[in-house]
Amino acid sequence: MTRHEVIPTILTFLTSFNLLTAQTIDARQVFSNTHGIKQEGTTFYEVEGYSIFVHSHKASFDEKGFNKIKKKYSINKEISPVNDTTFQTGKVLVKTDNRTKLVTESDVYYLFPQGQSEIKVIGLQTTNKRDEELEKFFVRSILDNSIPNSVYSSMVVDSINFAGRFIVLGPACHWMGTHNIQCPNLGQMNWAEFRSIDKAKEMVNAQFDIIANKAIGEVLQQDTINIIFEGSETKALKTKYKIQIPQLIMGGSNILIIYYVATEVRGKYVTCVLSHYTDDVNAKTLPPLLNEVMKLKE
Repeated sequence: MTRHEVIPTILTFLTSFNLLTAQTIDARQVFSNTHGIKQEGTTFYEVEGYSIFVHSHKASFDEKGFNKIKKKYSINKEISPVNDTTFQTGKVLVKTDNRTKLVTESDVYYLFPQGQSEIKVIGLQTTNKRDEELEKFFVRSILDNSIPNSVYSSMVVDSINFAGRFIVLGPACHWMGTHNIQCPNLGQMNWAEFRSIDKAKEMVNAQFDIIANKAIGEVLQQDTINIIFEGSETKALKTKYKIQIPQLIMGGSNILIIYYVATEVRGKYVTCVLSHYTDDVNAKTLPPLLNEVMKLKE
């Protein structure tokens, strides 16, 4: 395992509306917070703290097929699919997992028949408190194919849309997931965009707690510091994190510097986790990727 394979293990967190939804969901605002990547057979999204995938499986829409889906996604056999009044043809499976003493992860799987021998699965995962209104809105948007093309990125990275600002990065960087970009030896960051600061803070706190409790490493030091983030003063939690893999195997430093930020950016509320190894380019200040969005306040 190389050290650039280790970071994702630590940091990756991989319409016909009812009346209530139509009144309270601003589709344009939600889609502006969404990032999508299409790969062969599967489409991935990140929207407001939800990691979402869409994938079709060869399976019958009956108990036998449901058991196949449950096995595929490690869902307890005792969990039964239930009807959802919003989607008359669909079924829903829900499981929860305690990631830490403080963080509960929710996984929601919507199942829809595709002909007689295929099931479309729309899976949603979050460590925030569930927003069922947002879930149903996004599932309906997927089914109706109403998600705008502007949310999608090519796997070949040239630039990224960071909270409404396009940043040119060039070919040195690659997507580790939706809203998760890595530039080897130059830094990595993942982020989510929200309509409320409370949701942003909830997510960044969960990310810190999950990373801090991973068996693969330990937090050596943590401090709250002042930074300039996208041109505005705010605070970040800065941690020094040691990965329990020898440097010889890592191929370099096994110490990560990680910054956790939740703040307002251009009318959005952003959660961002930025990291770099202590031997990355310009590591004594900020590596190039991190320097694109933040500055250390002297």
